[in-house]
Amino acid sequence: MWRLSCTYGPVVGVYFGPQATVIVNGWEAVKESLNNEDLNGRPFNLYLHLAYNGVKGMMYVEEDLWKEQRRFTLHQFRNLGFSKRSHENIIQEEARELIQEMQDADGSVSLQELLGVSLVNILWAVMGGTRFGRKDEHLLDLVNKVHKMFRAGELGGGLVNALPFLLHVWPRDSNFYTVVDARRLVLDFVRKAVEEHKATLDPDNPRDFIDIYINEIYKNQHNPDISFTEEQLSALCTDVFGAGVETGSSTVSFAVLLTILHPHVMHNMQQELDSVLGQDRFPSMDDRNTLVYTEATLMEAFRHSGAAPLTIPHKALRNTTLMGHQIPANTMVMNNLYSVHMDPHYWDDPHLFRPERFINPDGSLRKDERLIPFGKGRRICPGESLARMTSFMLFAALSQRFTFALDPKVPVHNTEGKFGFTLGPPEFKVFAEPRF
Repeated sequence: MWRLSCTYGPVVGVYFGPQATVIVNGWEAVKESLNNEDLNGRPFNLYLHLAYNGVKGMMYVEEDLWKEQRRFTLHQFRNLGFSKRSHENIIQEEARELIQEMQDADGSVSLQELLGVSLVNILWAVMGGTRFGRKDEHLLDLVNKVHKMFRAGELGGGLVNALPFLLHVWPRDSNFYTVVDARRLVLDFVRKAVEEHKATLDPDNPRDFIDIYINEIYKNQHNPDISFTEEQLSALCTDVFGAGVETGSSTVSFAVLLTILHPHVMHNMQQELDSVLGQDRFPSMDDRNTLVYTEATLMEAFRHSGAAPLTIPHKALRNTTLMGHQIPANTMVMNNLYSVHMDPHYWDDPHLFRPERFINPDGSLRKDERLIPFGKGRRICPGESLARMTSFMLFAALSQRFTFALDPKVPVHNTEGKFGFTLGPPEFKVFAEPRF
């Protein structure tokens, strides 16, 4: 996609089947696109129509439904700790459990799988109010389904999404149906949790997001203009649950992999962690300002190997313009974050993994508006605050406690990753050597 911009400019028009599409490259064009309210729609998604029996949730809906659900969800997330340090205790407890499991492991481990379990428990503490044992079979199956769903999918929807009539002849064992079936399984898990919450609900003492949402359903059950339904709740939780688990585990896995491949970065980071935390104290968000090199390393991992090289596809809600180009209504818009994060005219050496680019000469952290791993504008990832908190605390805790080495039986030839709905790290396993 980025190469097209070298010939045709930052806004390139193409067709996916009959679907008119523009690909947006470079900081100025991507910034204008993501800040344009007329480009905040979502194109048709056959995966979701089949899995949800119509499009619901928050990530893929638009206009009034999106605004109402987004406003309510963000407000409740803030109340429940998505952006508060009260959520730190949950993350620290999951970090302890993760570290213990790695210490007890006999041989190498798949870091992304173990992190997936941690992310499920961190997210479900807010959404569903409970946690699972790390060896729970239902939990492990759920994590596997989430990873499979994101690896088998294609962000733009793929050929079947562009040409839906192919569904009648498409093989049942194809990746398309793998995604649909996996999403349905996650949705069924959430539906069961909703039923369990209804049976034990105390309206005056909501325990978690599901309880709060059920209260909202009951409060508005006689108002036909309100979008709060059980199916909407289940789809919304599935959206948040799936995206949070996959992107979170991929981000931290990529960060660890990159420090293994750049031992001097791991060494510098561990020196800082030892100096600030010592051996006994777990990292907290209060340490973020003093763990400058650790935070810069995570920022560089976001830039170098972000889990979302493209935003979820947008759609023009009405006729509009972008960088002087006319964009007709219903055009699909693909915003290329990779082109922003890997622009050689801005980053000088974008393909090098170099955390120092985010550190000022005086040793303070250098923030950069062009680092946008969670998107930008009204459609920015609603879980950004929790994602940043979780990624930092898990990455810092793992780097504090272990020195990692790759298992040579699972060779890593490059760090380009695996494309699907998101960018996942290449297959790798690690030996985790306790540092103390």
